[in-house]
Amino acid sequence: MDVSNCAWAPGWKAEERQRFLSEVESVVGARFGDYELDAAEGTITVSDLDCVFGLSNLAQTCRLADPEDWRLLVYSHITRLDDFAPAALAELMSDYERVRDDLRVRVVSQSHVAHIDPVADPLPLGLYSCLSVDLDGAAMPVDRGYFDGWGVDHDEVMAAAVANSLGADKLAVTESRELSGRFTVLAGESLFATAHLLDLADSLPDVGPRGAVVTVPTAREVMVCAVDPPEDFESDGPAMLAASYVRYLAGPNSVTSNALWWRPGEPLEGFARLDHGGFELVAPPELREHLGLATAKNAERSRGEEIDL
Repeated sequence: MDVSNCAWAPGWKAEERQRFLSEVESVVGARFGDYELDAAEGTITVSDLDCVFGLSNLAQTCRLADPEDWRLLVYSHITRLDDFAPAALAELMSDYERVRDDLRVRVVSQSHVAHIDPVADPLPLGLYSCLSVDLDGAAMPVDRGYFDGWGVDHDEVMAAAVANSLGADKLAVTESRELSGRFTVLAGESLFATAHLLDLADSLPDVGPRGAVVTVPTAREVMVCAVDPPEDFESDGPAMLAASYVRYLAGPNSVTSNALWWRPGEPLEGFARLDHGGFELVAPPELREHLGLATAKNAERSRGEEIDL
């Protein structure tokens, strides 16, 4: 099967993907027996575990390593499926009080929730805040069947999970200068660092009321470029979007290439789509106008400077 254009592993040659898939099938078949591979979607289903395993993150991890090491990497990842055995999960997830301290939230893309029925709240541009359980560093989405058995209010559970995530993963804040631009990178250690996207105020105390354009290229990074002053955003914003896109392609644990608009105390809104092979500005009119006026002023000033010369 030609998988040269599979979105789950961008930039790979067809023969690289096929070698990777062969390693995955070999390990999964030997360890679990029956399985079903969907090469187009980048998933493998293990029937005995009733589990759908996404291959995108594993593929990105392998791409950074020598192909001779792929089998060992695949094996170490696949063995984590033992933690998702139905009987063990049913016991763990049967009691909300037992699992509450391990609840987390992570921001994920549509592809992450496409094959399951998770507890998740929609965010702009195909993203979701997904309720998950921290299984010793692995992230397991909470199926709605488990959640319904708890009898606990949805908002209460999500609030507890967000608080757990923020407390467990403190972000390192660094100023980045790349591609002739300046922006902020918030980096965490766990797969739940993107939960900070839902509560950025503490991490961005100096950002004004118009907020910032933010991206979540990987599960461990949030990238931020303040909207004000708009004349700085004109150069800093595109630089951040380009750097974010490169990180998204490289991974591992890629989330999205799209960008959002964050403001203190306001819901997230879309800013730009980059997931359709191009750039589409989807920012609300008020933000477009604000940034457009700055661009016009800069252009006017440049024309004046040219005349002075």
